[in-house]
Amino acid sequence: MTEDQKKKMMERLKRLLALSRSANEHEAAAALAKAQEMMRELAITEDDLDLADYTTVESLIILIKPGHKLPIYGGMLANVVEKAFGCKAIFSDATVLWLGPNSKAQISAYSWSVLARLLKTRRAEYIFTAILQERNPGRRAAKADTYCEGWVHGVSKNIVEEKLSEKEKRLTTLFTSQKFPRLGTMEQRGSGLSASDSSDAWRDGIRDGQKTRLHAGVQADKKSQIRETRYLGAGS
Repeated sequence: MTEDQKKKMMERLKRLLALSRSANEHEAAAALAKAQEMMRELAITEDDLDLADYTTVESLIILIKPGHKLPIYGGMLANVVEKAFGCKAIFSDATVLWLGPNSKAQISAYSWSVLARLLKTRRAEYIFTAILQERNPGRRAAKADTYCEGWVHGVSKNIVEEKLSEKEKRLTTLFTSQKFPRLGTMEQRGSGLSASDSSDAWRDGIRDGQKTRLHAGVQADKKSQIRETRYLGAGS
């Protein structure tokens, strides 16, 4: 069975299961019996039906050049988006893959792109406005990295975590294991600064990060394309 055929079959099963909840007892019974027959013939489980809406959506990492290690603040930012929308982030080369229900994966990818670009801009601004007097290029970059870590921490204070049910957690884990059966870990790099050297940059980052707000307002059309997304912007 091709993927297209499987998709059509899943849609038919969903319609039958919806009919099985009809107020018309005869219609409901007939729909349920047909759905159960199809599921037995095709060896389809309820999990398979639920996972039919799960997908992967790709976005560029943005925060690093190809071949470079992901900075810790990159992993922190992915964690913020994961918590905000309930999806799973997988780093792969120069991209981030978002795993979850289609609409949530779409908005996660979009939100990552907006936040990552904003963070990249804030990092550049911090270097040229706050620590340009630092003569050592290595220390300047390290302080900028610490600022970014603080910025992401500040942003995290403004999000409302998506509370997943146990079933949703199980489905996400199942979908991830199906797509990435040999999933490893991505090595990250820290700033390398001591706590005393990084305290000012960390505080500056938190202060600026807390100015960024995430506002709810997500809708999707019949083709599961994002029509209206969560707005991410700097507060005044």
